[in-house]
Amino acid sequence: MLGNAIHGALYLFFGLPPEQREPAQERLHQCLRHAWREHCRPGFFASVEEERAYGLKALELLTVFALRFTTDSVPLAREQWVNLRLSNGVLFRGKTDRVDGEPHPDSKGTLEVIDYKTGRVMLDDDEIADEPAAQMYLLAIEQMYKRAVRRVRFIYLAHGQDARWEPEREDVELVRERLVARTDEMLADRVFEPRPGAHCARCVFAHLCPDAGRVELGDLEVDDELVF
Repeated sequence: MLGNAIHGALYLFFGLPPEQREPAQERLHQCLRHAWREHCRPGFFASVEEERAYGLKALELLTVFALRFTTDSVPLAREQWVNLRLSNGVLFRGKTDRVDGEPHPDSKGTLEVIDYKTGRVMLDDDEIADEPAAQMYLLAIEQMYKRAVRRVRFIYLAHGQDARWEPEREDVELVRERLVARTDEMLADRVFEPRPGAHCARCVFAHLCPDAGRVELGDLEVDDELVF
């Protein structure tokens, strides 16, 4: 919910004309307060104090954004649903948080795809190229706009940092080939061995799986330094 509210605030903020976004921190906070009820229904939090704590956390993340990142961009798209159809017929669908670039459709300028992250886990520049979401955004945006993506950027609000991938043209074709090969492999696979673990608690198919949550004696390692 917190992430959705922050995304909603940034959507509103970058919909404003640049001259109406200053002071950036104050305007971002205003956008969050306006968007809050859309994402937080009455009764969602256990108490007013809990809601206030989450609201202050969201304001803090947006303050970091105002201080560390550019706020005068005029995006081509915000919260844009995109589709990617691979040559083997597999369809990917996802939502890009922001696409920046030249405003004219016939421009030969390149694009930047931006994804906002509100969690603590952070990838570095070398890891983004292997991130499936980044690969899908790259190919889908190029397919949609018929223009090259110069950069895929993940903005980590909790850290005030970003991670960037600036693919070469040969990288783009290699990503496409690998996605086709991986999805071909998935489509051909008819045997799915269970791998039970803590993740079973979050699996939507757990109620259909007889092995969900299964524990083996070999899994029960005990810390030798325990005091009891």
